[in-house]
Amino acid sequence: MRSSSSLVLLLATLGSGLAACSDPAGNNNIIDSGNPVDTGNPTDNGTPTDRGPDAGTPTDTGGSMDTGPATDTGPATDTGPTGDRGPATDTGPADAGPAVDPCAAASVIDLNMAGTRSGATTRITRSNTTTPRNGTLRASCQSNTVGQVAFRYTPTAAGRLAISTDNAGTMPVGFDTVAWALSTCAPSVGDAGTGNLGCDDDSGNDPRGLSSRFVTSAPVAAGTPIFIIVAGYGSATTSTGTFELSVTEVATVAVGGMCDTAGQTNVCAAGSICVGATGAMTGTCTADGALNGACRATGMACDGALVCSGAVTSTSSRCRTSVAAGAACDPLRVMNICATGSSCVTRNGASTCVAAGTAGGSCRATEPRCDGALSCSSSGVCRTIVAVDGACETANTTTVCAAGGTCVATTPGAAMGTCRAAGSAAGTACRATEPRCDGMLACSASGVCRTVVAAGGACEPSNTTTVCATGGSCVATTPGAAMGTCRAAGTAAGTACRAAAPRCDTGLDCSASDPMEDGLCVRTVAAAAACVVGFAGDRCAMGTACLPTTPTAGTCSMTATAETEPNNAPAMAQAPITATRIYSGMASSMDRDCFGVTVPAGGSIFAETNLSTAVSCPTGDMPTADPVIDLFNPAGVQIAGADDSNGRGLCGTLNPSVTAAARGLAAGNYTVCVRGFNSVVASYLLTIGVFTAP
Repeated sequence: MRSSSSLVLLLATLGSGLAACSDPAGNNNIIDSGNPVDTGNPTDNGTPTDRGPDAGTPTDTGGSMDTGPATDTGPATDTGPTGDRGPATDTGPADAGPAVDPCAAASVIDLNMAGTRSGATTRITRSNTTTPRNGTLRASCQSNTVGQVAFRYTPTAAGRLAISTDNAGTMPVGFDTVAWALSTCAPSVGDAGTGNLGCDDDSGNDPRGLSSRFVTSAPVAAGTPIFIIVAGYGSATTSTGTFELSVTEVATVAVGGMCDTAGQTNVCAAGSICVGATGAMTGTCTADGALNGACRATGMACDGALVCSGAVTSTSSRCRTSVAAGAACDPLRVMNICATGSSCVTRNGASTCVAAGTAGGSCRATEPRCDGALSCSSSGVCRTIVAVDGACETANTTTVCAAGGTCVATTPGAAMGTCRAAGSAAGTACRATEPRCDGMLACSASGVCRTVVAAGGACEPSNTTTVCATGGSCVATTPGAAMGTCRAAGTAAGTACRAAAPRCDTGLDCSASDPMEDGLCVRTVAAAAACVVGFAGDRCAMGTACLPTTPTAGTCSMTATAETEPNNAPAMAQAPITATRIYSGMASSMDRDCFGVTVPAGGSIFAETNLSTAVSCPTGDMPTADPVIDLFNPAGVQIAGADDSNGRGLCGTLNPSVTAAARGLAAGNYTVCVRGFNSVVASYLLTIGVFTAP
């Protein structure tokens, strides 16, 4: 390497000659850029003559992000002029540089040596802020990662490992980490899945909802190193930062022992799973093939007369008690399963195993698909075809009206009715050609013939067979009643707001703050005053919510129970409640809060969201808070939800009198969750009602 003084002297001597060789257009067609940010030696060992201005500093020290070699491998001399005309810093675009192997021996961090161990947990705090962005590894749960940091951990005992960045040292709290574990530190291992011991992106708890936490999918051997990679999600707002990584050697529990349903403090021994009630923190290790245990993938799936609830290869399948045709059954397949050749059918709140091919049962796979004169529907159910004027079930479970007919309820809400020809009566389907409906009936946009009712006339709030004249709204006579009265717009709580001011009569407010938006007229109910459950025309005073005492009546209450983390998933729900309660808390699209609910056989669930800091919920396309309700059955499957209910802005009401999936439930522990839809709900009130009947 030439000295700096020699180089200056040489350049001074050759200065005029250099000018003659410069690019006349000033294009600087030769610029020594090396890697975009040069971390080489303090002096630039470029070529002898520079044909254009040097974009670097006189002594190019590079930046911390250059992943190139430690020394500049360019020609021995710099051909640039002695005076550097470039800016003080390199203004070119950032370059991820060539791919960097985080598994290189010099890069891997020995967690056992560098970390701090306390009990069964080893912790270490590191940063990926200066780590090269372009790592060669690929996570199985997220392909777009940057700043990969590799750790080697040697377990002291055989078992599984709980790996997490959801710790206080992970900063900022919005740092979106991705963590995964490998049996061998090599790109081909993670990509192929072989040797992949687990991966997680966003399973953290509030406020670090974007952090990572998981338990290895297979036991690890004592004394055999495994590799843990921590990186940032490449497209995240915060893809780099400081993270606190914790690795806990999780204890193994034998069959019959008490276990952690989340698998964070212990796991069941191989060949068993942790079985607990929905929302429970603890359960019992249950052997595969046993009642409520996992189905075996090979050999006999379940012990004795037990049957597998699904495919034996599915991790969600369980061994259940088999129930014969004609016996009571659990439609959720949690408590029992109908015997082969039958299915669980619910009628009027009661569930029974029905043999395939019979009325209400599933169609057989081969002909005859249904018995006698029964017809196999498009949904795969055998039903009796009923002629016009014949008796039928309004739910169409075991009967179906002949082509073109509609089963019209004998009375509003009745389970039985009469088959009527299209267009002949209110509630029937409209005809395809004119006249689409008989007499004074009007065909709705949904294709149903309905009676048009003037203001003051009797109507159905469900608008099944009646519809109020233009501008009118059907307001139930009593809360939840099947009949009501048509009221002119703006004249009563629950009616539509007028298009022009005054939008509602004195004492009422329009739920829509924007005069160009539709809304309902509502009355504000003071704290401790009576309110109508699920009625959009009532809104409780700020800081209160309608606490049901019956399915239709309640009181505006300010008593709320604060949510407790972690409760981000149905399996982590807070302890089940058996009576109505109001919860308060904060939720977002990345942090949902879940609450357990114990429901008796045939019972129902009511849920409603409000904001504790406002009388009404926001409206519009750019919400500051948009809470969403999700309802899960005991198996953890979502069965219903509510978002943006009519007259309630962006808040929602899950009313069992309207939503069939929330009523007539099988006994068990259900879960109600609240989350934000593309927003942070800083102060929600979630009302959950538990009723013994719809």
